[in-house]
Amino acid sequence: MTNTAAESDHRLIQAMLLGREGRLRDAHRELEAILAEQPGHALAHHALGSLYFHEGQLDLAIDHYHRALQFAERFVLGYYDLGVALYHRGRMIDAANAFRRCLVLDPDFRAAHYRLALSLFHAGHLDEALDHFQQAVCFTPQYLMAHYHMAVIYERRGDLKNAIREYELGLEDGGESSSRFGLVSLRKQLSEARELERRLEHVNE
Repeated sequence: MTNTAAESDHRLIQAMLLGREGRLRDAHRELEAILAEQPGHALAHHALGSLYFHEGQLDLAIDHYHRALQFAERFVLGYYDLGVALYHRGRMIDAANAFRRCLVLDPDFRAAHYRLALSLFHAGHLDEALDHFQQAVCFTPQYLMAHYHMAVIYERRGDLKNAIREYELGLEDGGESSSRFGLVSLRKQLSEARELERRLEHVNE
């Protein structure tokens, strides 16, 4: 490693520490100085993208994540963070593609399965979303919101038995208020449907 590279890595670490301390202007200055000297420094682009992401400047974050990946095509975390930024930008298909690339490079990246499923869910690709939600909870049962989203998919399909099961799983260990609301709503609908059926039977007697 050359002295220049070693110095750049030290400055990168310093910039990341500055960012964690909330000294964002100083962190930006350090990262931009690194990139002025080494425009192809993938980790500096990634770190700058992360600064922009946490500042809510999503387009700039996405741009720097793309630049990081231009210089490091197998940078798994780069694809993941790009996917997260694209998701928050509302670009669900692009986000899904970034998470897919993550999983090509690291099939056991658990969070990428969940994020891919979320992106697909919001893009309306429910069958593929369900598959990745299932993989996410297989790896990490604590993803309670995955159970909620699976319940919603089952409910939309008319598979109420599995919908109820997933809502109930989403309530484990304190659970999610979304699952509680979904379960109450579904049970109310079933109760009303049974009551309507009972009344119709009475009319037809």
